[in-house]
Amino acid sequence: MGHEVRLFVGHAQVLSRYLAACPAARFHALTAGSTLAVLSLDDDLQDTLHRSYGTGEWLEAGPSLTTTDMAFAARASEAGALAYVQTGYFGGAGTQSAVLWVGGDVAMKPAVLAKNAAGNRPRPTWPINAALRGLGVRAAAGIDEFETFGLGNFRTHDAVLARALPVRL
Repeated sequence: MGHEVRLFVGHAQVLSRYLAACPAARFHALTAGSTLAVLSLDDDLQDTLHRSYGTGEWLEAGPSLTTTDMAFAARASEAGALAYVQTGYFGGAGTQSAVLWVGGDVAMKPAVLAKNAAGNRPRPTWPINAALRGLGVRAAAGIDEFETFGLGNFRTHDAVLARALPVRL
């Protein structure tokens, strides 16, 4: 079973910055009562951003972002913390990556972890868990931030759009 998502995560006032560039952007909460929302970064949204602001250079390693995507996220984070989380798992192998911006600056550089390389690394040190903690997500008893936030229930972009709770900004 696979898990492949590309999401910006933040509070409404931060994510609303994306509406100016992408009026058709759709926002969702992964769990009822969540104070954080997600914006799926599908190819259409990323292409719209690139048409408006230029493509920039693709990062050499880590998440599927460009320097333009990174700069836009930094500007959006002037309104509050913003994370980008990405998974790419299939059949027990793959990667996860994350970035965290706070106050217009990168607070956690793009980090990537290959699942087969995770070994005995404690789950709290995994990139997505660290980025979610930077947004205020606290792990519930017996599970990590990834599961607490609800990411385990949404394995694809299409699943987020179909089953997550719509959020109006």
